Amino acid sequence: MPAKKTKTASPKPRAVLVANERYGLYIGETAATDAEITAAKSVRLANCRHVCQWYGKTGGITSLAAHGPCGQRAQESRVGAPCTAALVTGVVNVFDLSPEAIAAFASIVPR
Repeated sequence: MPAKKTKTASPKPRAVLVANERYGLYIGETAATDAEITAAKSVRLANCRHVCQWYGKTGGITSLAAHGPCGQRAQESRVGAPCTAALVTGVVNVFDLSPEAIAAFASIVPR
């Protein structure tokens, strides 16, 4: 009797902020696990946006992941238009975005 195949559930996509070796910052959605990203040092992002410049509570990357662009100058932040899919290579950090940060990024219109 053949062994039953167990169906592994695909990871649920999660919103992330990714930093790469070239100091690029990107936001998007990934279904990749932390282990997959660590092994490959790359991540495929859906709805990827490049974060060029931002204003926030402390200016740090973890603050950006927690709060997104915020404060009086938040709308002066520069975040690119979303592309359908992107492969970001040289990944050094991945931060999950909070619901607050997701909303804040959504409010930034590319110029």
